Amino acid sequence: MKSSFDRITSSWLYKLTESIGNVVIISCLFLAFCIPVVTIGASCSALYYTVYRKYKKKSTTITKDFMHSLKDNLKNGIIIHILYIAYSAAAGFNIYFALNGFNGIKLPAWYTLVAFIPVIPVIFSLPFVYPLLSRFRNGIKGTITNSFTLCMIFFPKFFLIWFIEIIALGISIVFPPAALITPVAATYLVQMITEKAFAAAVRVEKAREEKESEPELNEEFIDDDSEEDISEEETDDTSEDNGTDTINEEEDNA
Repeated sequence: MKSSFDRITSSWLYKLTESIGNVVIISCLFLAFCIPVVTIGASCSALYYTVYRKYKKKSTTITKDFMHSLKDNLKNGIIIHILYIAYSAAAGFNIYFALNGFNGIKLPAWYTLVAFIPVIPVIFSLPFVYPLLSRFRNGIKGTITNSFTLCMIFFPKFFLIWFIEIIALGISIVFPPAALITPVAATYLVQMITEKAFAAAVRVEKAREEKESEPELNEEFIDDDSEEDISEEETDDTSEDNGTDTINEEEDNA
């Protein structure tokens, strides 16, 4: 018979409470490490990694997973975040300058459209940056480049990531207590898109590597056959020599 403790821990109410508690803990960790601002990038990558480990790999060490990812991606996360902030600030100033002018200087109306062009790299790279940072080791340049490539390949599906993140942010602003749930909920939904993209990209990369290595494999196969033939010939020669030696020894004994 089950003990009282076992009955409690196996009940649906306990499991529901535990699940909610895990969500709140992950969200609190994420929000806490977003406070320094410069660590927002690293915190986003740690959030993604922890949610991935929790719901894809069934990990039970959420705090350990979060801190592990945060530590591994802290440097690159800070640099990438600062790059995006600086670039976005410059692009934002350019748009403001185009719309309102600066110190009495007015630009032509056509420049308003041109001013929005620098925003495109942010729109077409940011959705995959922190998921890539948390799951793969590509360096700063490689992470941003691969993120842009994935956005182009999965256009326009990646706009769903923007939609999910914006809705989650809006809910958290309108109803602040929701911030204890929305980071994990949004990340879980985002992973439905990003993980499929990662799986497809990995398959393509493996197929390309296998195709490039086919000539080398064929050469190695030929070399292996020739080495086996040589080994067989050497074995035959050795066996003949051994037979001769045996006969000579027997003759000496006689």
